[in-house]
Amino acid sequence: MATFHDLRIRRLELLNELEELEESVAELTVILSEPVAIESDEYLDQHERRAWLQRQHAGVLVILSETERALLEFSVDGWDEE
Repeated sequence: MATFHDLRIRRLELLNELEELEESVAELTVILSEPVAIESDEYLDQHERRAWLQRQHAGVLVILSETERALLEFSVDGWDEE
């Protein structure tokens, strides 16, 4: 079982990863919404990339919520180190 400290570190890592994914999705969304003529293959590749990033984002959210739930269990058990 992970320690409280391990979970806190993992939570920070997940939050950083989540921020990076959100930035990447936002950048691709801007590119895909621009009226510039993009070759259809490149457009499809960028759409697929954005879809992949959105799936990764959803996965990180799930893991983050599970990590936060585990941290709350430590707090309930009196192991909160703050």
